[in-house]
Amino acid sequence: MNEEKFKELKKNTPELIMFLKGMPKGGDLHNHSLGGGYAEIIYEEAIKNNDFYDLRTHKFLNKKEYKNSDKSEKIISIKLLEKNHIEDYFDNYSMRGLKNKKDGASHFFNTFTNVLSTKIKEEELILEILKRNQLENMSYVEMISDCVPTNLIEKFKASFDIDETFNLKKIQSYCKILGKNITKENMSKLNLFLDNREEFLKKNGIRDVEVGYMPYLRRMTCDLEVFFIEAYLFILSSCWDSRIVGVNVVEIEDSLGARRNFQGQLKILRYLYEYFNIMFPKKEINLSIHAGELTIERETLENMQDRIVSTIFLTRNKLKRKFPIAKRIGHGVSVQWETKETLEIMSEKKIPVEICLTSNEIVLGVSGKEHPFNLYKKYNVPMVICTDDEAVSRGNIVIEYLKAIERYDINYCELKCLIKNSLEYSFLEGESLYVDRNCEIFRSEFSGMKTIEELEKGIVANKNLILLNKKLKMQLELEKKILEFERNY
Repeated sequence: MNEEKFKELKKNTPELIMFLKGMPKGGDLHNHSLGGGYAEIIYEEAIKNNDFYDLRTHKFLNKKEYKNSDKSEKIISIKLLEKNHIEDYFDNYSMRGLKNKKDGASHFFNTFTNVLSTKIKEEELILEILKRNQLENMSYVEMISDCVPTNLIEKFKASFDIDETFNLKKIQSYCKILGKNITKENMSKLNLFLDNREEFLKKNGIRDVEVGYMPYLRRMTCDLEVFFIEAYLFILSSCWDSRIVGVNVVEIEDSLGARRNFQGQLKILRYLYEYFNIMFPKKEINLSIHAGELTIERETLENMQDRIVSTIFLTRNKLKRKFPIAKRIGHGVSVQWETKETLEIMSEKKIPVEICLTSNEIVLGVSGKEHPFNLYKKYNVPMVICTDDEAVSRGNIVIEYLKAIERYDINYCELKCLIKNSLEYSFLEGESLYVDRNCEIFRSEFSGMKTIEELEKGIVANKNLILLNKKLKMQLELEKKILEFERNY
């Protein structure tokens, strides 16, 4: 494959889709487990766990829930749902039903509470996502999911018994309270939970796709006390078990709770970042934060003018912006309402933005030239193509690459760079194959190796180095797969 052949390929969308589906694509670094289950697959689990469906709320009910309900005639049996109202289900469990609604954001976020009503186990959703990624020739997914067991979360919350209103000025003493829970007995709950999930996935045929987990903090639905407790535990968990590769912050930025608590949440994260860096000096503390998922229709200029840069440094105080803390930004759609300094910082410090084109289009109504894709490209800000909530959006990673290529005239070299970015900017442990984040320059051990045969020799010669560096191992595998794909296409 060369630029001329790829240019011809771009003229034929179906053929381009086939090409992209087969092409090795590295990783998806922004994938919510709750948004990754297709309605068609979730339904089969929903009818195993429930007996009724409420046409008013679009939620499932089991017999116990029905007994405690108002028993309205709008609550119908599964049999009646399938006979007369199945389209209501499909339209309200994905963005398929957006055509009948005015507010894309509300419809989008309502699907998640609907999915929860099905009582499907999260491991089933993750299994579906990973199987789909195998079909798409992906090798790695960073999953934003419930990966810290509930019993451990409740243990930490129960121990936080303070006879006062939560006060950020006392955060040091609060850390001492929670620190008493750091025992092998407590933290073994985390290890066992992840062991069981790993065993379930292997038992169900997941072999070719690696997964790294990211627990998520809720900016909208948590008060500062709960946010602090969960942030403490989640960052601790990422230091304790390497299968938890980082921590994410999610939910709607323009909600009242998110607006009111924004600076308080930044202070908590900043303090805990420094706190756990001292406690675990050899561990990388990785934060990827949803930021700038905003438009002028949904938020004020005052709140958008520094949202992304403040998130990167975890402070709105310019004097404290000594070094970036957040390592990736999710969405970043409102960057044009900040100053070019934000883009220059992201470029210089190599802070990538997780680009979710379909999600931005259906939730925010932002696409084409209104999307800042080309602005990031102009300032050489690293970008990673991601899905966000692929099943809710009725998409997948192939569609995301397709949109990037067709809307922003991506050439073949740029496509390969985007693909390689997905592992380079992942939170995989270990050293990188590339020098200074440049995917065209290999480290000295592999310098000048441009053929499959040369790479294979390099891999054998450096097997001990590769065994110690998971990221390097996966990057070499990706380079080899791309060369094999190009040779056979």
